[in-house]
Amino acid sequence: MKLFNMDGIQKPVALSAINQFEKQNPEISVNMLYLDDERQIVPIHTSKFCNQRKHHVNLLMLSDQDKFHYTSVQSLSRLVSCQTNRVGKTHVCQYCLHPFAKEDVLNEHLSACSQHQSQQIVYPKPGQNIVKFDKYHFQFEVKVLFSIYANFETFLQKNDDDSDMHVPSDFCVVTISQFEDHDYKLHCYTGENVLDEFFTYMQREQRRIRSILSVNKPMKHLTHEEHVKHDAATVCVSCNHEFTIDRRKIRHHCHVTGKYIAPVGQVCNLQLKL
Repeated sequence: MKLFNMDGIQKPVALSAINQFEKQNPEISVNMLYLDDERQIVPIHTSKFCNQRKHHVNLLMLSDQDKFHYTSVQSLSRLVSCQTNRVGKTHVCQYCLHPFAKEDVLNEHLSACSQHQSQQIVYPKPGQNIVKFDKYHFQFEVKVLFSIYANFETFLQKNDDDSDMHVPSDFCVVTISQFEDHDYKLHCYTGENVLDEFFTYMQREQRRIRSILSVNKPMKHLTHEEHVKHDAATVCVSCNHEFTIDRRKIRHHCHVTGKYIAPVGQVCNLQLKL
């Protein structure tokens, strides 16, 4: 310890004092590792001078309630060997402790990993390491329920610099809908303040369309053909899974028109809402 500048640093040295230690000892960089409750090695402090100074030290903190002790790590490869199936020496990243088989691969990894704080790589446990697709409603063709098309007519007006400027004189807007009762609504305007009138109309259309889509009509009575189709269905048309007690068969319908659409599972029925 006599070789180090420990002025103002209390003993035992706290984790918060490592930055001060590095500042007072400019040839040394220190990384701190920790053994957590699940016996996993976790990096808790990675020096910003890592791989830049003459001497580098990796310390492993061992704790017992309010007591702690530092032990020197002579080989990161041996330390993390229990976390890999590879036999033999590995090249370990100082920032995330991920082992690599080749040094050039590690160097390529360091350019990105060194830009972040120290981190721990956690792999999913057996039984939790399977990713399943469950966004079945994204497989359906999504129809745009309302579309608005606008067209402007303009005339040329001279500016002070003798250039021409297009000035709107009128507009015509048509709203198209997938719902027959709300399809093809035409509006035309000619007069002053064309753009102001246009945006005022668009705001009115927005409120009108929102009020239509917010309707929650009950489902209409099914026809005989729809009854037969629904009763015969054994799988959900959304996820293609069989109906069970947990995946009950639901009559999926349009909340705007009340029309029956298809037989789906209870969970899929919630996903398919607007």
